[in-house]
Amino acid sequence: MSKPPTVRDVARLSGVSTATVSRYFTGKTDAISPETIESVRNAAEALGYTPSEIGRSLRLARSRVVVMVVPDATNPFTADVAASVEQALKEFGLSMVLANASENAEQQDRLLSDAQGLRARGIVLQGAIDTPRLRDMASRQNNLIFVNRRPAPGIIAPYVGIDNFAAGHAVGRYFVERGYENCVAIHGPRHYSGSTERLDGFLAGLGQVRPVFQFESAYTMEAGYRQGQLLLADHTRRYAVFCGNDMIAYGVYRAAMEKSMRVPDDLVIFGFDDNRLNEWLAPWLSTVKVPAFDFGPAIAKLIHEPIDPADQNSNVILPFTLTIRRSA
Repeated sequence: MSKPPTVRDVARLSGVSTATVSRYFTGKTDAISPETIESVRNAAEALGYTPSEIGRSLRLARSRVVVMVVPDATNPFTADVAASVEQALKEFGLSMVLANASENAEQQDRLLSDAQGLRARGIVLQGAIDTPRLRDMASRQNNLIFVNRRPAPGIIAPYVGIDNFAAGHAVGRYFVERGYENCVAIHGPRHYSGSTERLDGFLAGLGQVRPVFQFESAYTMEAGYRQGQLLLADHTRRYAVFCGNDMIAYGVYRAAMEKSMRVPDDLVIFGFDDNRLNEWLAPWLSTVKVPAFDFGPAIAKLIHEPIDPADQNSNVILPFTLTIRRSA
């Protein structure tokens, strides 16, 4: 296997010094003649040479790379937010590396170390887990952005997402207006801020409607299915279920179908996220619509034009809407 071309190879082919080639690739071309610029460009193209981002990062103490750490790369909503960020970063000449933490604190910490090693321009945490390493990084550098889950108490950093409490409250009020009884919340893990805010908002929106059955669940179809099986073991009641995300809702729906239950006649289901699969595979699902593709421009702007994390304007609260379909 042949070695990749180097600066020396470009210099030799174009007949200039390595210093001139380096100035060309770092954009310092004021003192380079047009003929020399053209010669270096042609040599680089002929050799297939591209400058080393790692070497550039070491020289400048930062890179053009943004690292995005996600909790579950298989979740369609998570993937859409990541795609939105990647697309928006291109407008500023930045690239994105996607890293999957799999809701694992140790894995997240390893990825944070890798991001530091890359001299990442920004580190975007879509669903961060509170760890000592994360807190240490947040106290030492100002390039962290929290997405969907707010930074834990004591961490000062920008947040991009919706008002989860308000969204949950809107669903609770909708349940009251529809006169739903036997209300159920199959919510995400309580130690995540977004999960707690959605649940607290939902309970506040319901007001005096009681009792409210609560089940904690991972944000996966499999977990939603298991919780649905437990809940629907007693199918003498018509439950109205608010799910922490659409994936949980899919699992509950499957559990209902296996019991030949009809939605919404026998069971009301309400999701959260309105990921793009709904239009094709779940056109029946009522859900909270979170604008996944609006995240990218907001996050890219924070990276390109960083501001004081302590400034309240560093938080970007995106709008949400209730998408009412057949299931509720």
